[in-house]
Amino acid sequence: MADKAPDGATTPPEAATKTSPQPEPPAAKQPNETVVLNVPKPQVPPAAPANETAQRASWVSDFSGGDCFYATMTSATDNAVAIEGFGTAVQPFERMMSDFQARFQVEPDISVRLIEPAQCEVTNFLHLLGRTGADKPRLVLDRTLVPNGSPIGGTLVTRGGLISNVLLIDHRGIAFNLDDRIVAQPDRATFSIPIGLGAADKAAGKVLPQIILVITGPRDVKAAVFSAPTPVSALLPRILDEIEANRSDYSATAKYFRLGG
Repeated sequence: MADKAPDGATTPPEAATKTSPQPEPPAAKQPNETVVLNVPKPQVPPAAPANETAQRASWVSDFSGGDCFYATMTSATDNAVAIEGFGTAVQPFERMMSDFQARFQVEPDISVRLIEPAQCEVTNFLHLLGRTGADKPRLVLDRTLVPNGSPIGGTLVTRGGLISNVLLIDHRGIAFNLDDRIVAQPDRATFSIPIGLGAADKAAGKVLPQIILVITGPRDVKAAVFSAPTPVSALLPRILDEIEANRSDYSATAKYFRLGG
């Protein structure tokens, strides 16, 4: 069992009470939910040329949205582009949408995942590893709103021969290692982990942002293998230092869900 997390932090997954999945309540407007800045197009046109797609992806990666900002292009066609981002405010993404349209004559669909300031170290981490040429792991979560005490499940797919470390980063910026909760299969890995909020947040009925971060490379990152809940502000810089010392290609991907209610 993991060490006790700080008061108010997300209950460590190992210590959560296992419950059967509950029906997801109707989506209500919450302050931390995803903000969509454009309505997706009803039809999918032909894919954009590779060189144009690369230019758009590079432009998104290089866009300066200020502190606590990260964006990545997730798909592109001739006249439709999807972008996913993390940040504490919507305004930088509104500017990105306007500037992108001016540059490429395409209005992008941007999904903004609003996070807490304590989680901002994740955006710095993704910026640095997102610029490598390494293959990114593909992570899919089974839902984006998880009732308190219910499981969060997902599937992770990586290229053969690579190793992944899986972390949960709660709204207080506390990281938990999930490696021992991952079930490996021949072509993928899956997980289903009961998770709950601390007493104060649970009593307040809050719905709060959580992040699952996957780091993938040719070998385990020793700094990413830990048992005690650890502040992400201290953990992620140590992981980056080890990756730089290894001189190997690593990549990272992150997915967002909200917990509570």
